[in-house]
Amino acid sequence: MKDRGVGPFAIQDEGYTVAFFEERPPSSSGPSPRPDDSAASVEPNGIVKVLAVDDDPAMCKLLRIMLEPRGFKVLEAFSGVKALMVTKRELPDVVLLDIMMPDIDGFDVCRALKLDPATRDVPIIFVTAKAGYEHLERGMSLGAQGYITKPFRPEVLIGKLYEVIGRGTGARRAV
Repeated sequence: MKDRGVGPFAIQDEGYTVAFFEERPPSSSGPSPRPDDSAASVEPNGIVKVLAVDDDPAMCKLLRIMLEPRGFKVLEAFSGVKALMVTKRELPDVVLLDIMMPDIDGFDVCRALKLDPATRDVPIIFVTAKAGYEHLERGMSLGAQGYITKPFRPEVLIGKLYEVIGRGTGARRAV
């Protein structure tokens, strides 16, 4: 999905249709911050849900292997369309998002999630092979809370996850 400006569009994948009405937020406003009293919500059992989005199943498996032993629940989506549907349905606490995917690139997934009132407060961390500064700048300008390039060290990803969910210092805080 390329930048279509303002207007409606729909995406079909395996019999599902995901429709969007895209409106550009004012250029001076960034993503809406979470209210001070609502740090990343977690499941009743205290487990943080992370959605891993990558068209490479091996990368999602790697993320699962890294995160589950640390108490994260990892959901997976192998395309941009599925990422939008899973995020809307599951409302994960964090989305780990690749950029290069066959149907919708990660930038457009991020833009759609940030424009949807139901998902705009879900933190997004790009995890991608796109290492150029222009990609980092674009991702952050769309409202992402982090940008990590592949290959990465597990402690970098874990540290960023803890920072985003508010566990960096042992005390939960608003993102």
